[in-house]
Amino acid sequence: MLIQFTNQPVPWDPCWPRYCPDRNFPPYRYIPGKAPHPIRHPQGHSYQQAEPTPNQRYSAKRWAENSEYLYGIDLFNFSYWWEAHEAWETDWRWATNDHKMFLQGLIQISAAMIKRHLEQLRGVRNLSQAGRRKLRLVWQSNRNYMGIDLSDLLDRLDTFFQPMEGQTKDKFTVVAVSPLIWLDYPKNDLR
Repeated sequence: MLIQFTNQPVPWDPCWPRYCPDRNFPPYRYIPGKAPHPIRHPQGHSYQQAEPTPNQRYSAKRWAENSEYLYGIDLFNFSYWWEAHEAWETDWRWATNDHKMFLQGLIQISAAMIKRHLEQLRGVRNLSQAGRRKLRLVWQSNRNYMGIDLSDLLDRLDTFFQPMEGQTKDKFTVVAVSPLIWLDYPKNDLR
């Protein structure tokens, strides 16, 4: 069943390469208050589906084998921010140290993107700053973590969120840089 909702986020680049192309995207992007909650509402795209449980716990070094992590990157890059955070949360629950901090940083950036879409400036600021702070802590000991060049990602996230840092009203400046996540992935031949 295809459900159409207004005010859906649009991907920055609909032709961006996928890292987990065998997994389909949900029929809509969940934005609180704009569409049925994916898990709780009977019309939700994941209603009564079993919560993903990792059949194997992947270390950060084995990120390229972790389909849930890769799918989360795809979801994020195609503006399924709530769904991306759900994909990463499965691993976040058992992760420790830098791995946990890294995933929490990505989850907070995803939440900041939802707040940006909803034009909730305070939420954007708080979540984007917290997420970038966590990613910076990981960057201090791992310049490239789970396939991501953190210097590059942090530069783009800073450029993306910086115009909102000093704003006082929920009127958002259009930013030319996109916060897409690029993986140094063995199957990647595009950039």
